[in-house]
Amino acid sequence: MTGLTLRRVSHRVTGTDSELATHLALQPYLADLAATHGLALRGELVGTGQSYAELAPIEAVTSPDEPVDLLVFAYGVPDVQPGRNIALHLASRCPGRPLAFAICDQGPAAAFTALRLIADHPCERALLVVAEQATVPYPLIAPAPVPDRHAAVALLFERGPAPVEVRTHAALPPEAVAAVLAADIAELSGAHEAVTLVLGSGMDGGLDGLRAVPGLPYTGLWARLADVEPGRLPVFADYDPALGYLCVAACPLSVHIGQMVLAERG
Repeated sequence: MTGLTLRRVSHRVTGTDSELATHLALQPYLADLAATHGLALRGELVGTGQSYAELAPIEAVTSPDEPVDLLVFAYGVPDVQPGRNIALHLASRCPGRPLAFAICDQGPAAAFTALRLIADHPCERALLVVAEQATVPYPLIAPAPVPDRHAAVALLFERGPAPVEVRTHAALPPEAVAAVLAADIAELSGAHEAVTLVLGSGMDGGLDGLRAVPGLPYTGLWARLADVEPGRLPVFADYDPALGYLCVAACPLSVHIGQMVLAERG
């Protein structure tokens, strides 16, 4: 069975705001947008925030001689310029000008939905970009995790011998998470003897495994790939108590990834 295996990863974290956040048209635009939902703009946050088009480390994981066929962009917090199509902008920076999708409004589950799209799409190379920023300039209608820093992670997948596999369980109560997760791990591990469980910020603290980078509820899970030993199968899991989603994914690593994992902090 063939599939897509993970070849390169880059994670970028910054506390710096984008100049785009100071655009003169942004405050009245956001004020009008918030007013349609009966919300008042948090004026003290206007002028802060980050642009995903600037933050995403596309060039760190792509190469001019390796065209990308598909790009999927996942996010839970809107870009500092919400009127821009970030997925298409990111695709324009990729070799091969790939087909591009964006997944949003799913909380931490968005990255897993993106993985499922990538796994089901026939291609030689695919790029997953997950991004988050710490600025939300209006009150949240529903509970959702808010990052404390701006961050983006880019994951390059290429054709390989083992497939990426994703499991999503909806409307799952917290008390059922441990049993369902254990069953998924057993199924996804298959013949792999060495498995590393990577746990998102929504997972119970009593479980054993690598923990997501604190304060980064959307990218912190995937950033821990840099800590997965070569030869081990990483299995990612995260739970959103607000939406009741448990998401689990197995991402086989390319034999070369030990030399290709990159991490940036700034």
